[in-house]
This record gives sequence, C-alpha cells and structure tokens, in this order.
Amino acid sequence: MSNQSVKSSQSVKVSANKDKKQVVIDALAKDISGAASVYLLNYTKIKVAQDNALRINLRKKGIVYKAAKNRLLREALKKAGIFGLDSHLKGATSIMLGSAEDPMLPAREVVDFHKTNPEILLSKGISLDGAALAGAELENLAKMPGKKEILSQIISLTLSPGANLIAIIKGTGSKIAGQIKALEEKLETA
Repeated sequence: MSNQSVKSSQSVKVSANKDKKQVVIDALAKDISGAASVYLLNYTKIKVAQDNALRINLRKKGIVYKAAKNRLLREALKKAGIFGLDSHLKGATSIMLGSAEDPMLPAREVVDFHKTNPEILLSKGISLDGAALAGAELENLAKMPGKKEILSQIISLTLSPGANLIAIIKGTGSKIAGQIKALEEKLETA
C-alpha cells in the first residue's frame, strides 16, 4: 500500500470519527437543552448490575442518564448554553437530567441510591435554572418538594382561609341559632 493511500485512509477514518462525535454532541446538547436541571456525577466504582438497575429505574421515572467523555460533555453543555460546570468535567462523568415537571427528582433518586451505595455516583456539579451549584448541594436539593407538591401546598394555603371562615360562620351561626331557639322556648313557657 502506498504512503498516499495510507494517509487518505487515515483521513477518512478521522473524518468519520469526527462526524460520529458531532452526532453524540448534538444529541447530548438536545437532551440538555430540554432539561431544567443538569447533574454531573462520578460513576467510578459502579458495577454493571448496579448501573443497569439504576438505568431501568431512572428510565421508568423519565430521567435521562448517560455517560460520555468529558470533552463531548463540555461541547454539549456549551452548545446547550449551560456554563459553570467545566471545572467538574474530570474523571469518569455521567450526566443526569431533570425535567421541568420535577427538576429535583434526579437529586432524590441519587440520594436514595446512596442509601445502599454511599460511595457510588458522587455528585460533582449541578446546574439548576442556569445557575451552577456545587455537587455538595445535592442533599439540599433532594429535600425540596417537587412541582406537584408545591402546587398542592399553594392550593391548600389558598383554600384554608375560606375553609376557616366557613367553619367560624357555621360555628358562630349555630351558637346564635341555639341561643335564639332557647330564648324562644323560654318565652313560650312563660
């Protein structure tokens, strides 16, 4: 094989490899753009069986979880407009994405996973509504209620003054009615 054909063959492989990487970057950027929260996790020490079980559980709950090379993640984050996480892209990195419906659900799932596997899937960094947070904030985010819980609390708070007013009126009204009835009976007997 001539030197020329070897160089040509290598450039075709490099070009094809670049195209494949760009496809991965574009797919990651699309997923990240649609997410309300981004969690970078260290997936070293995770066993295949644990990883498979975790992926199945997360998929059932609608959470996107992927592992990718840091360079590809860096490009995808940049393309999606997420900044401030570059310093966390070292070592084995996986990404977990939270939806607008419940951006804290991935945090709760990781904390739940830590109950049986405390040294696996350690949080490196988090992006929530465009703000970069330290990985240590994972525990705090996991304690926050989801969108449904917040809405139910708001509805409960909104309705409670009306319910209290009705209870007061009914209570006071029934007392007055009872007093009028007693007075009426007293007048009839007199």
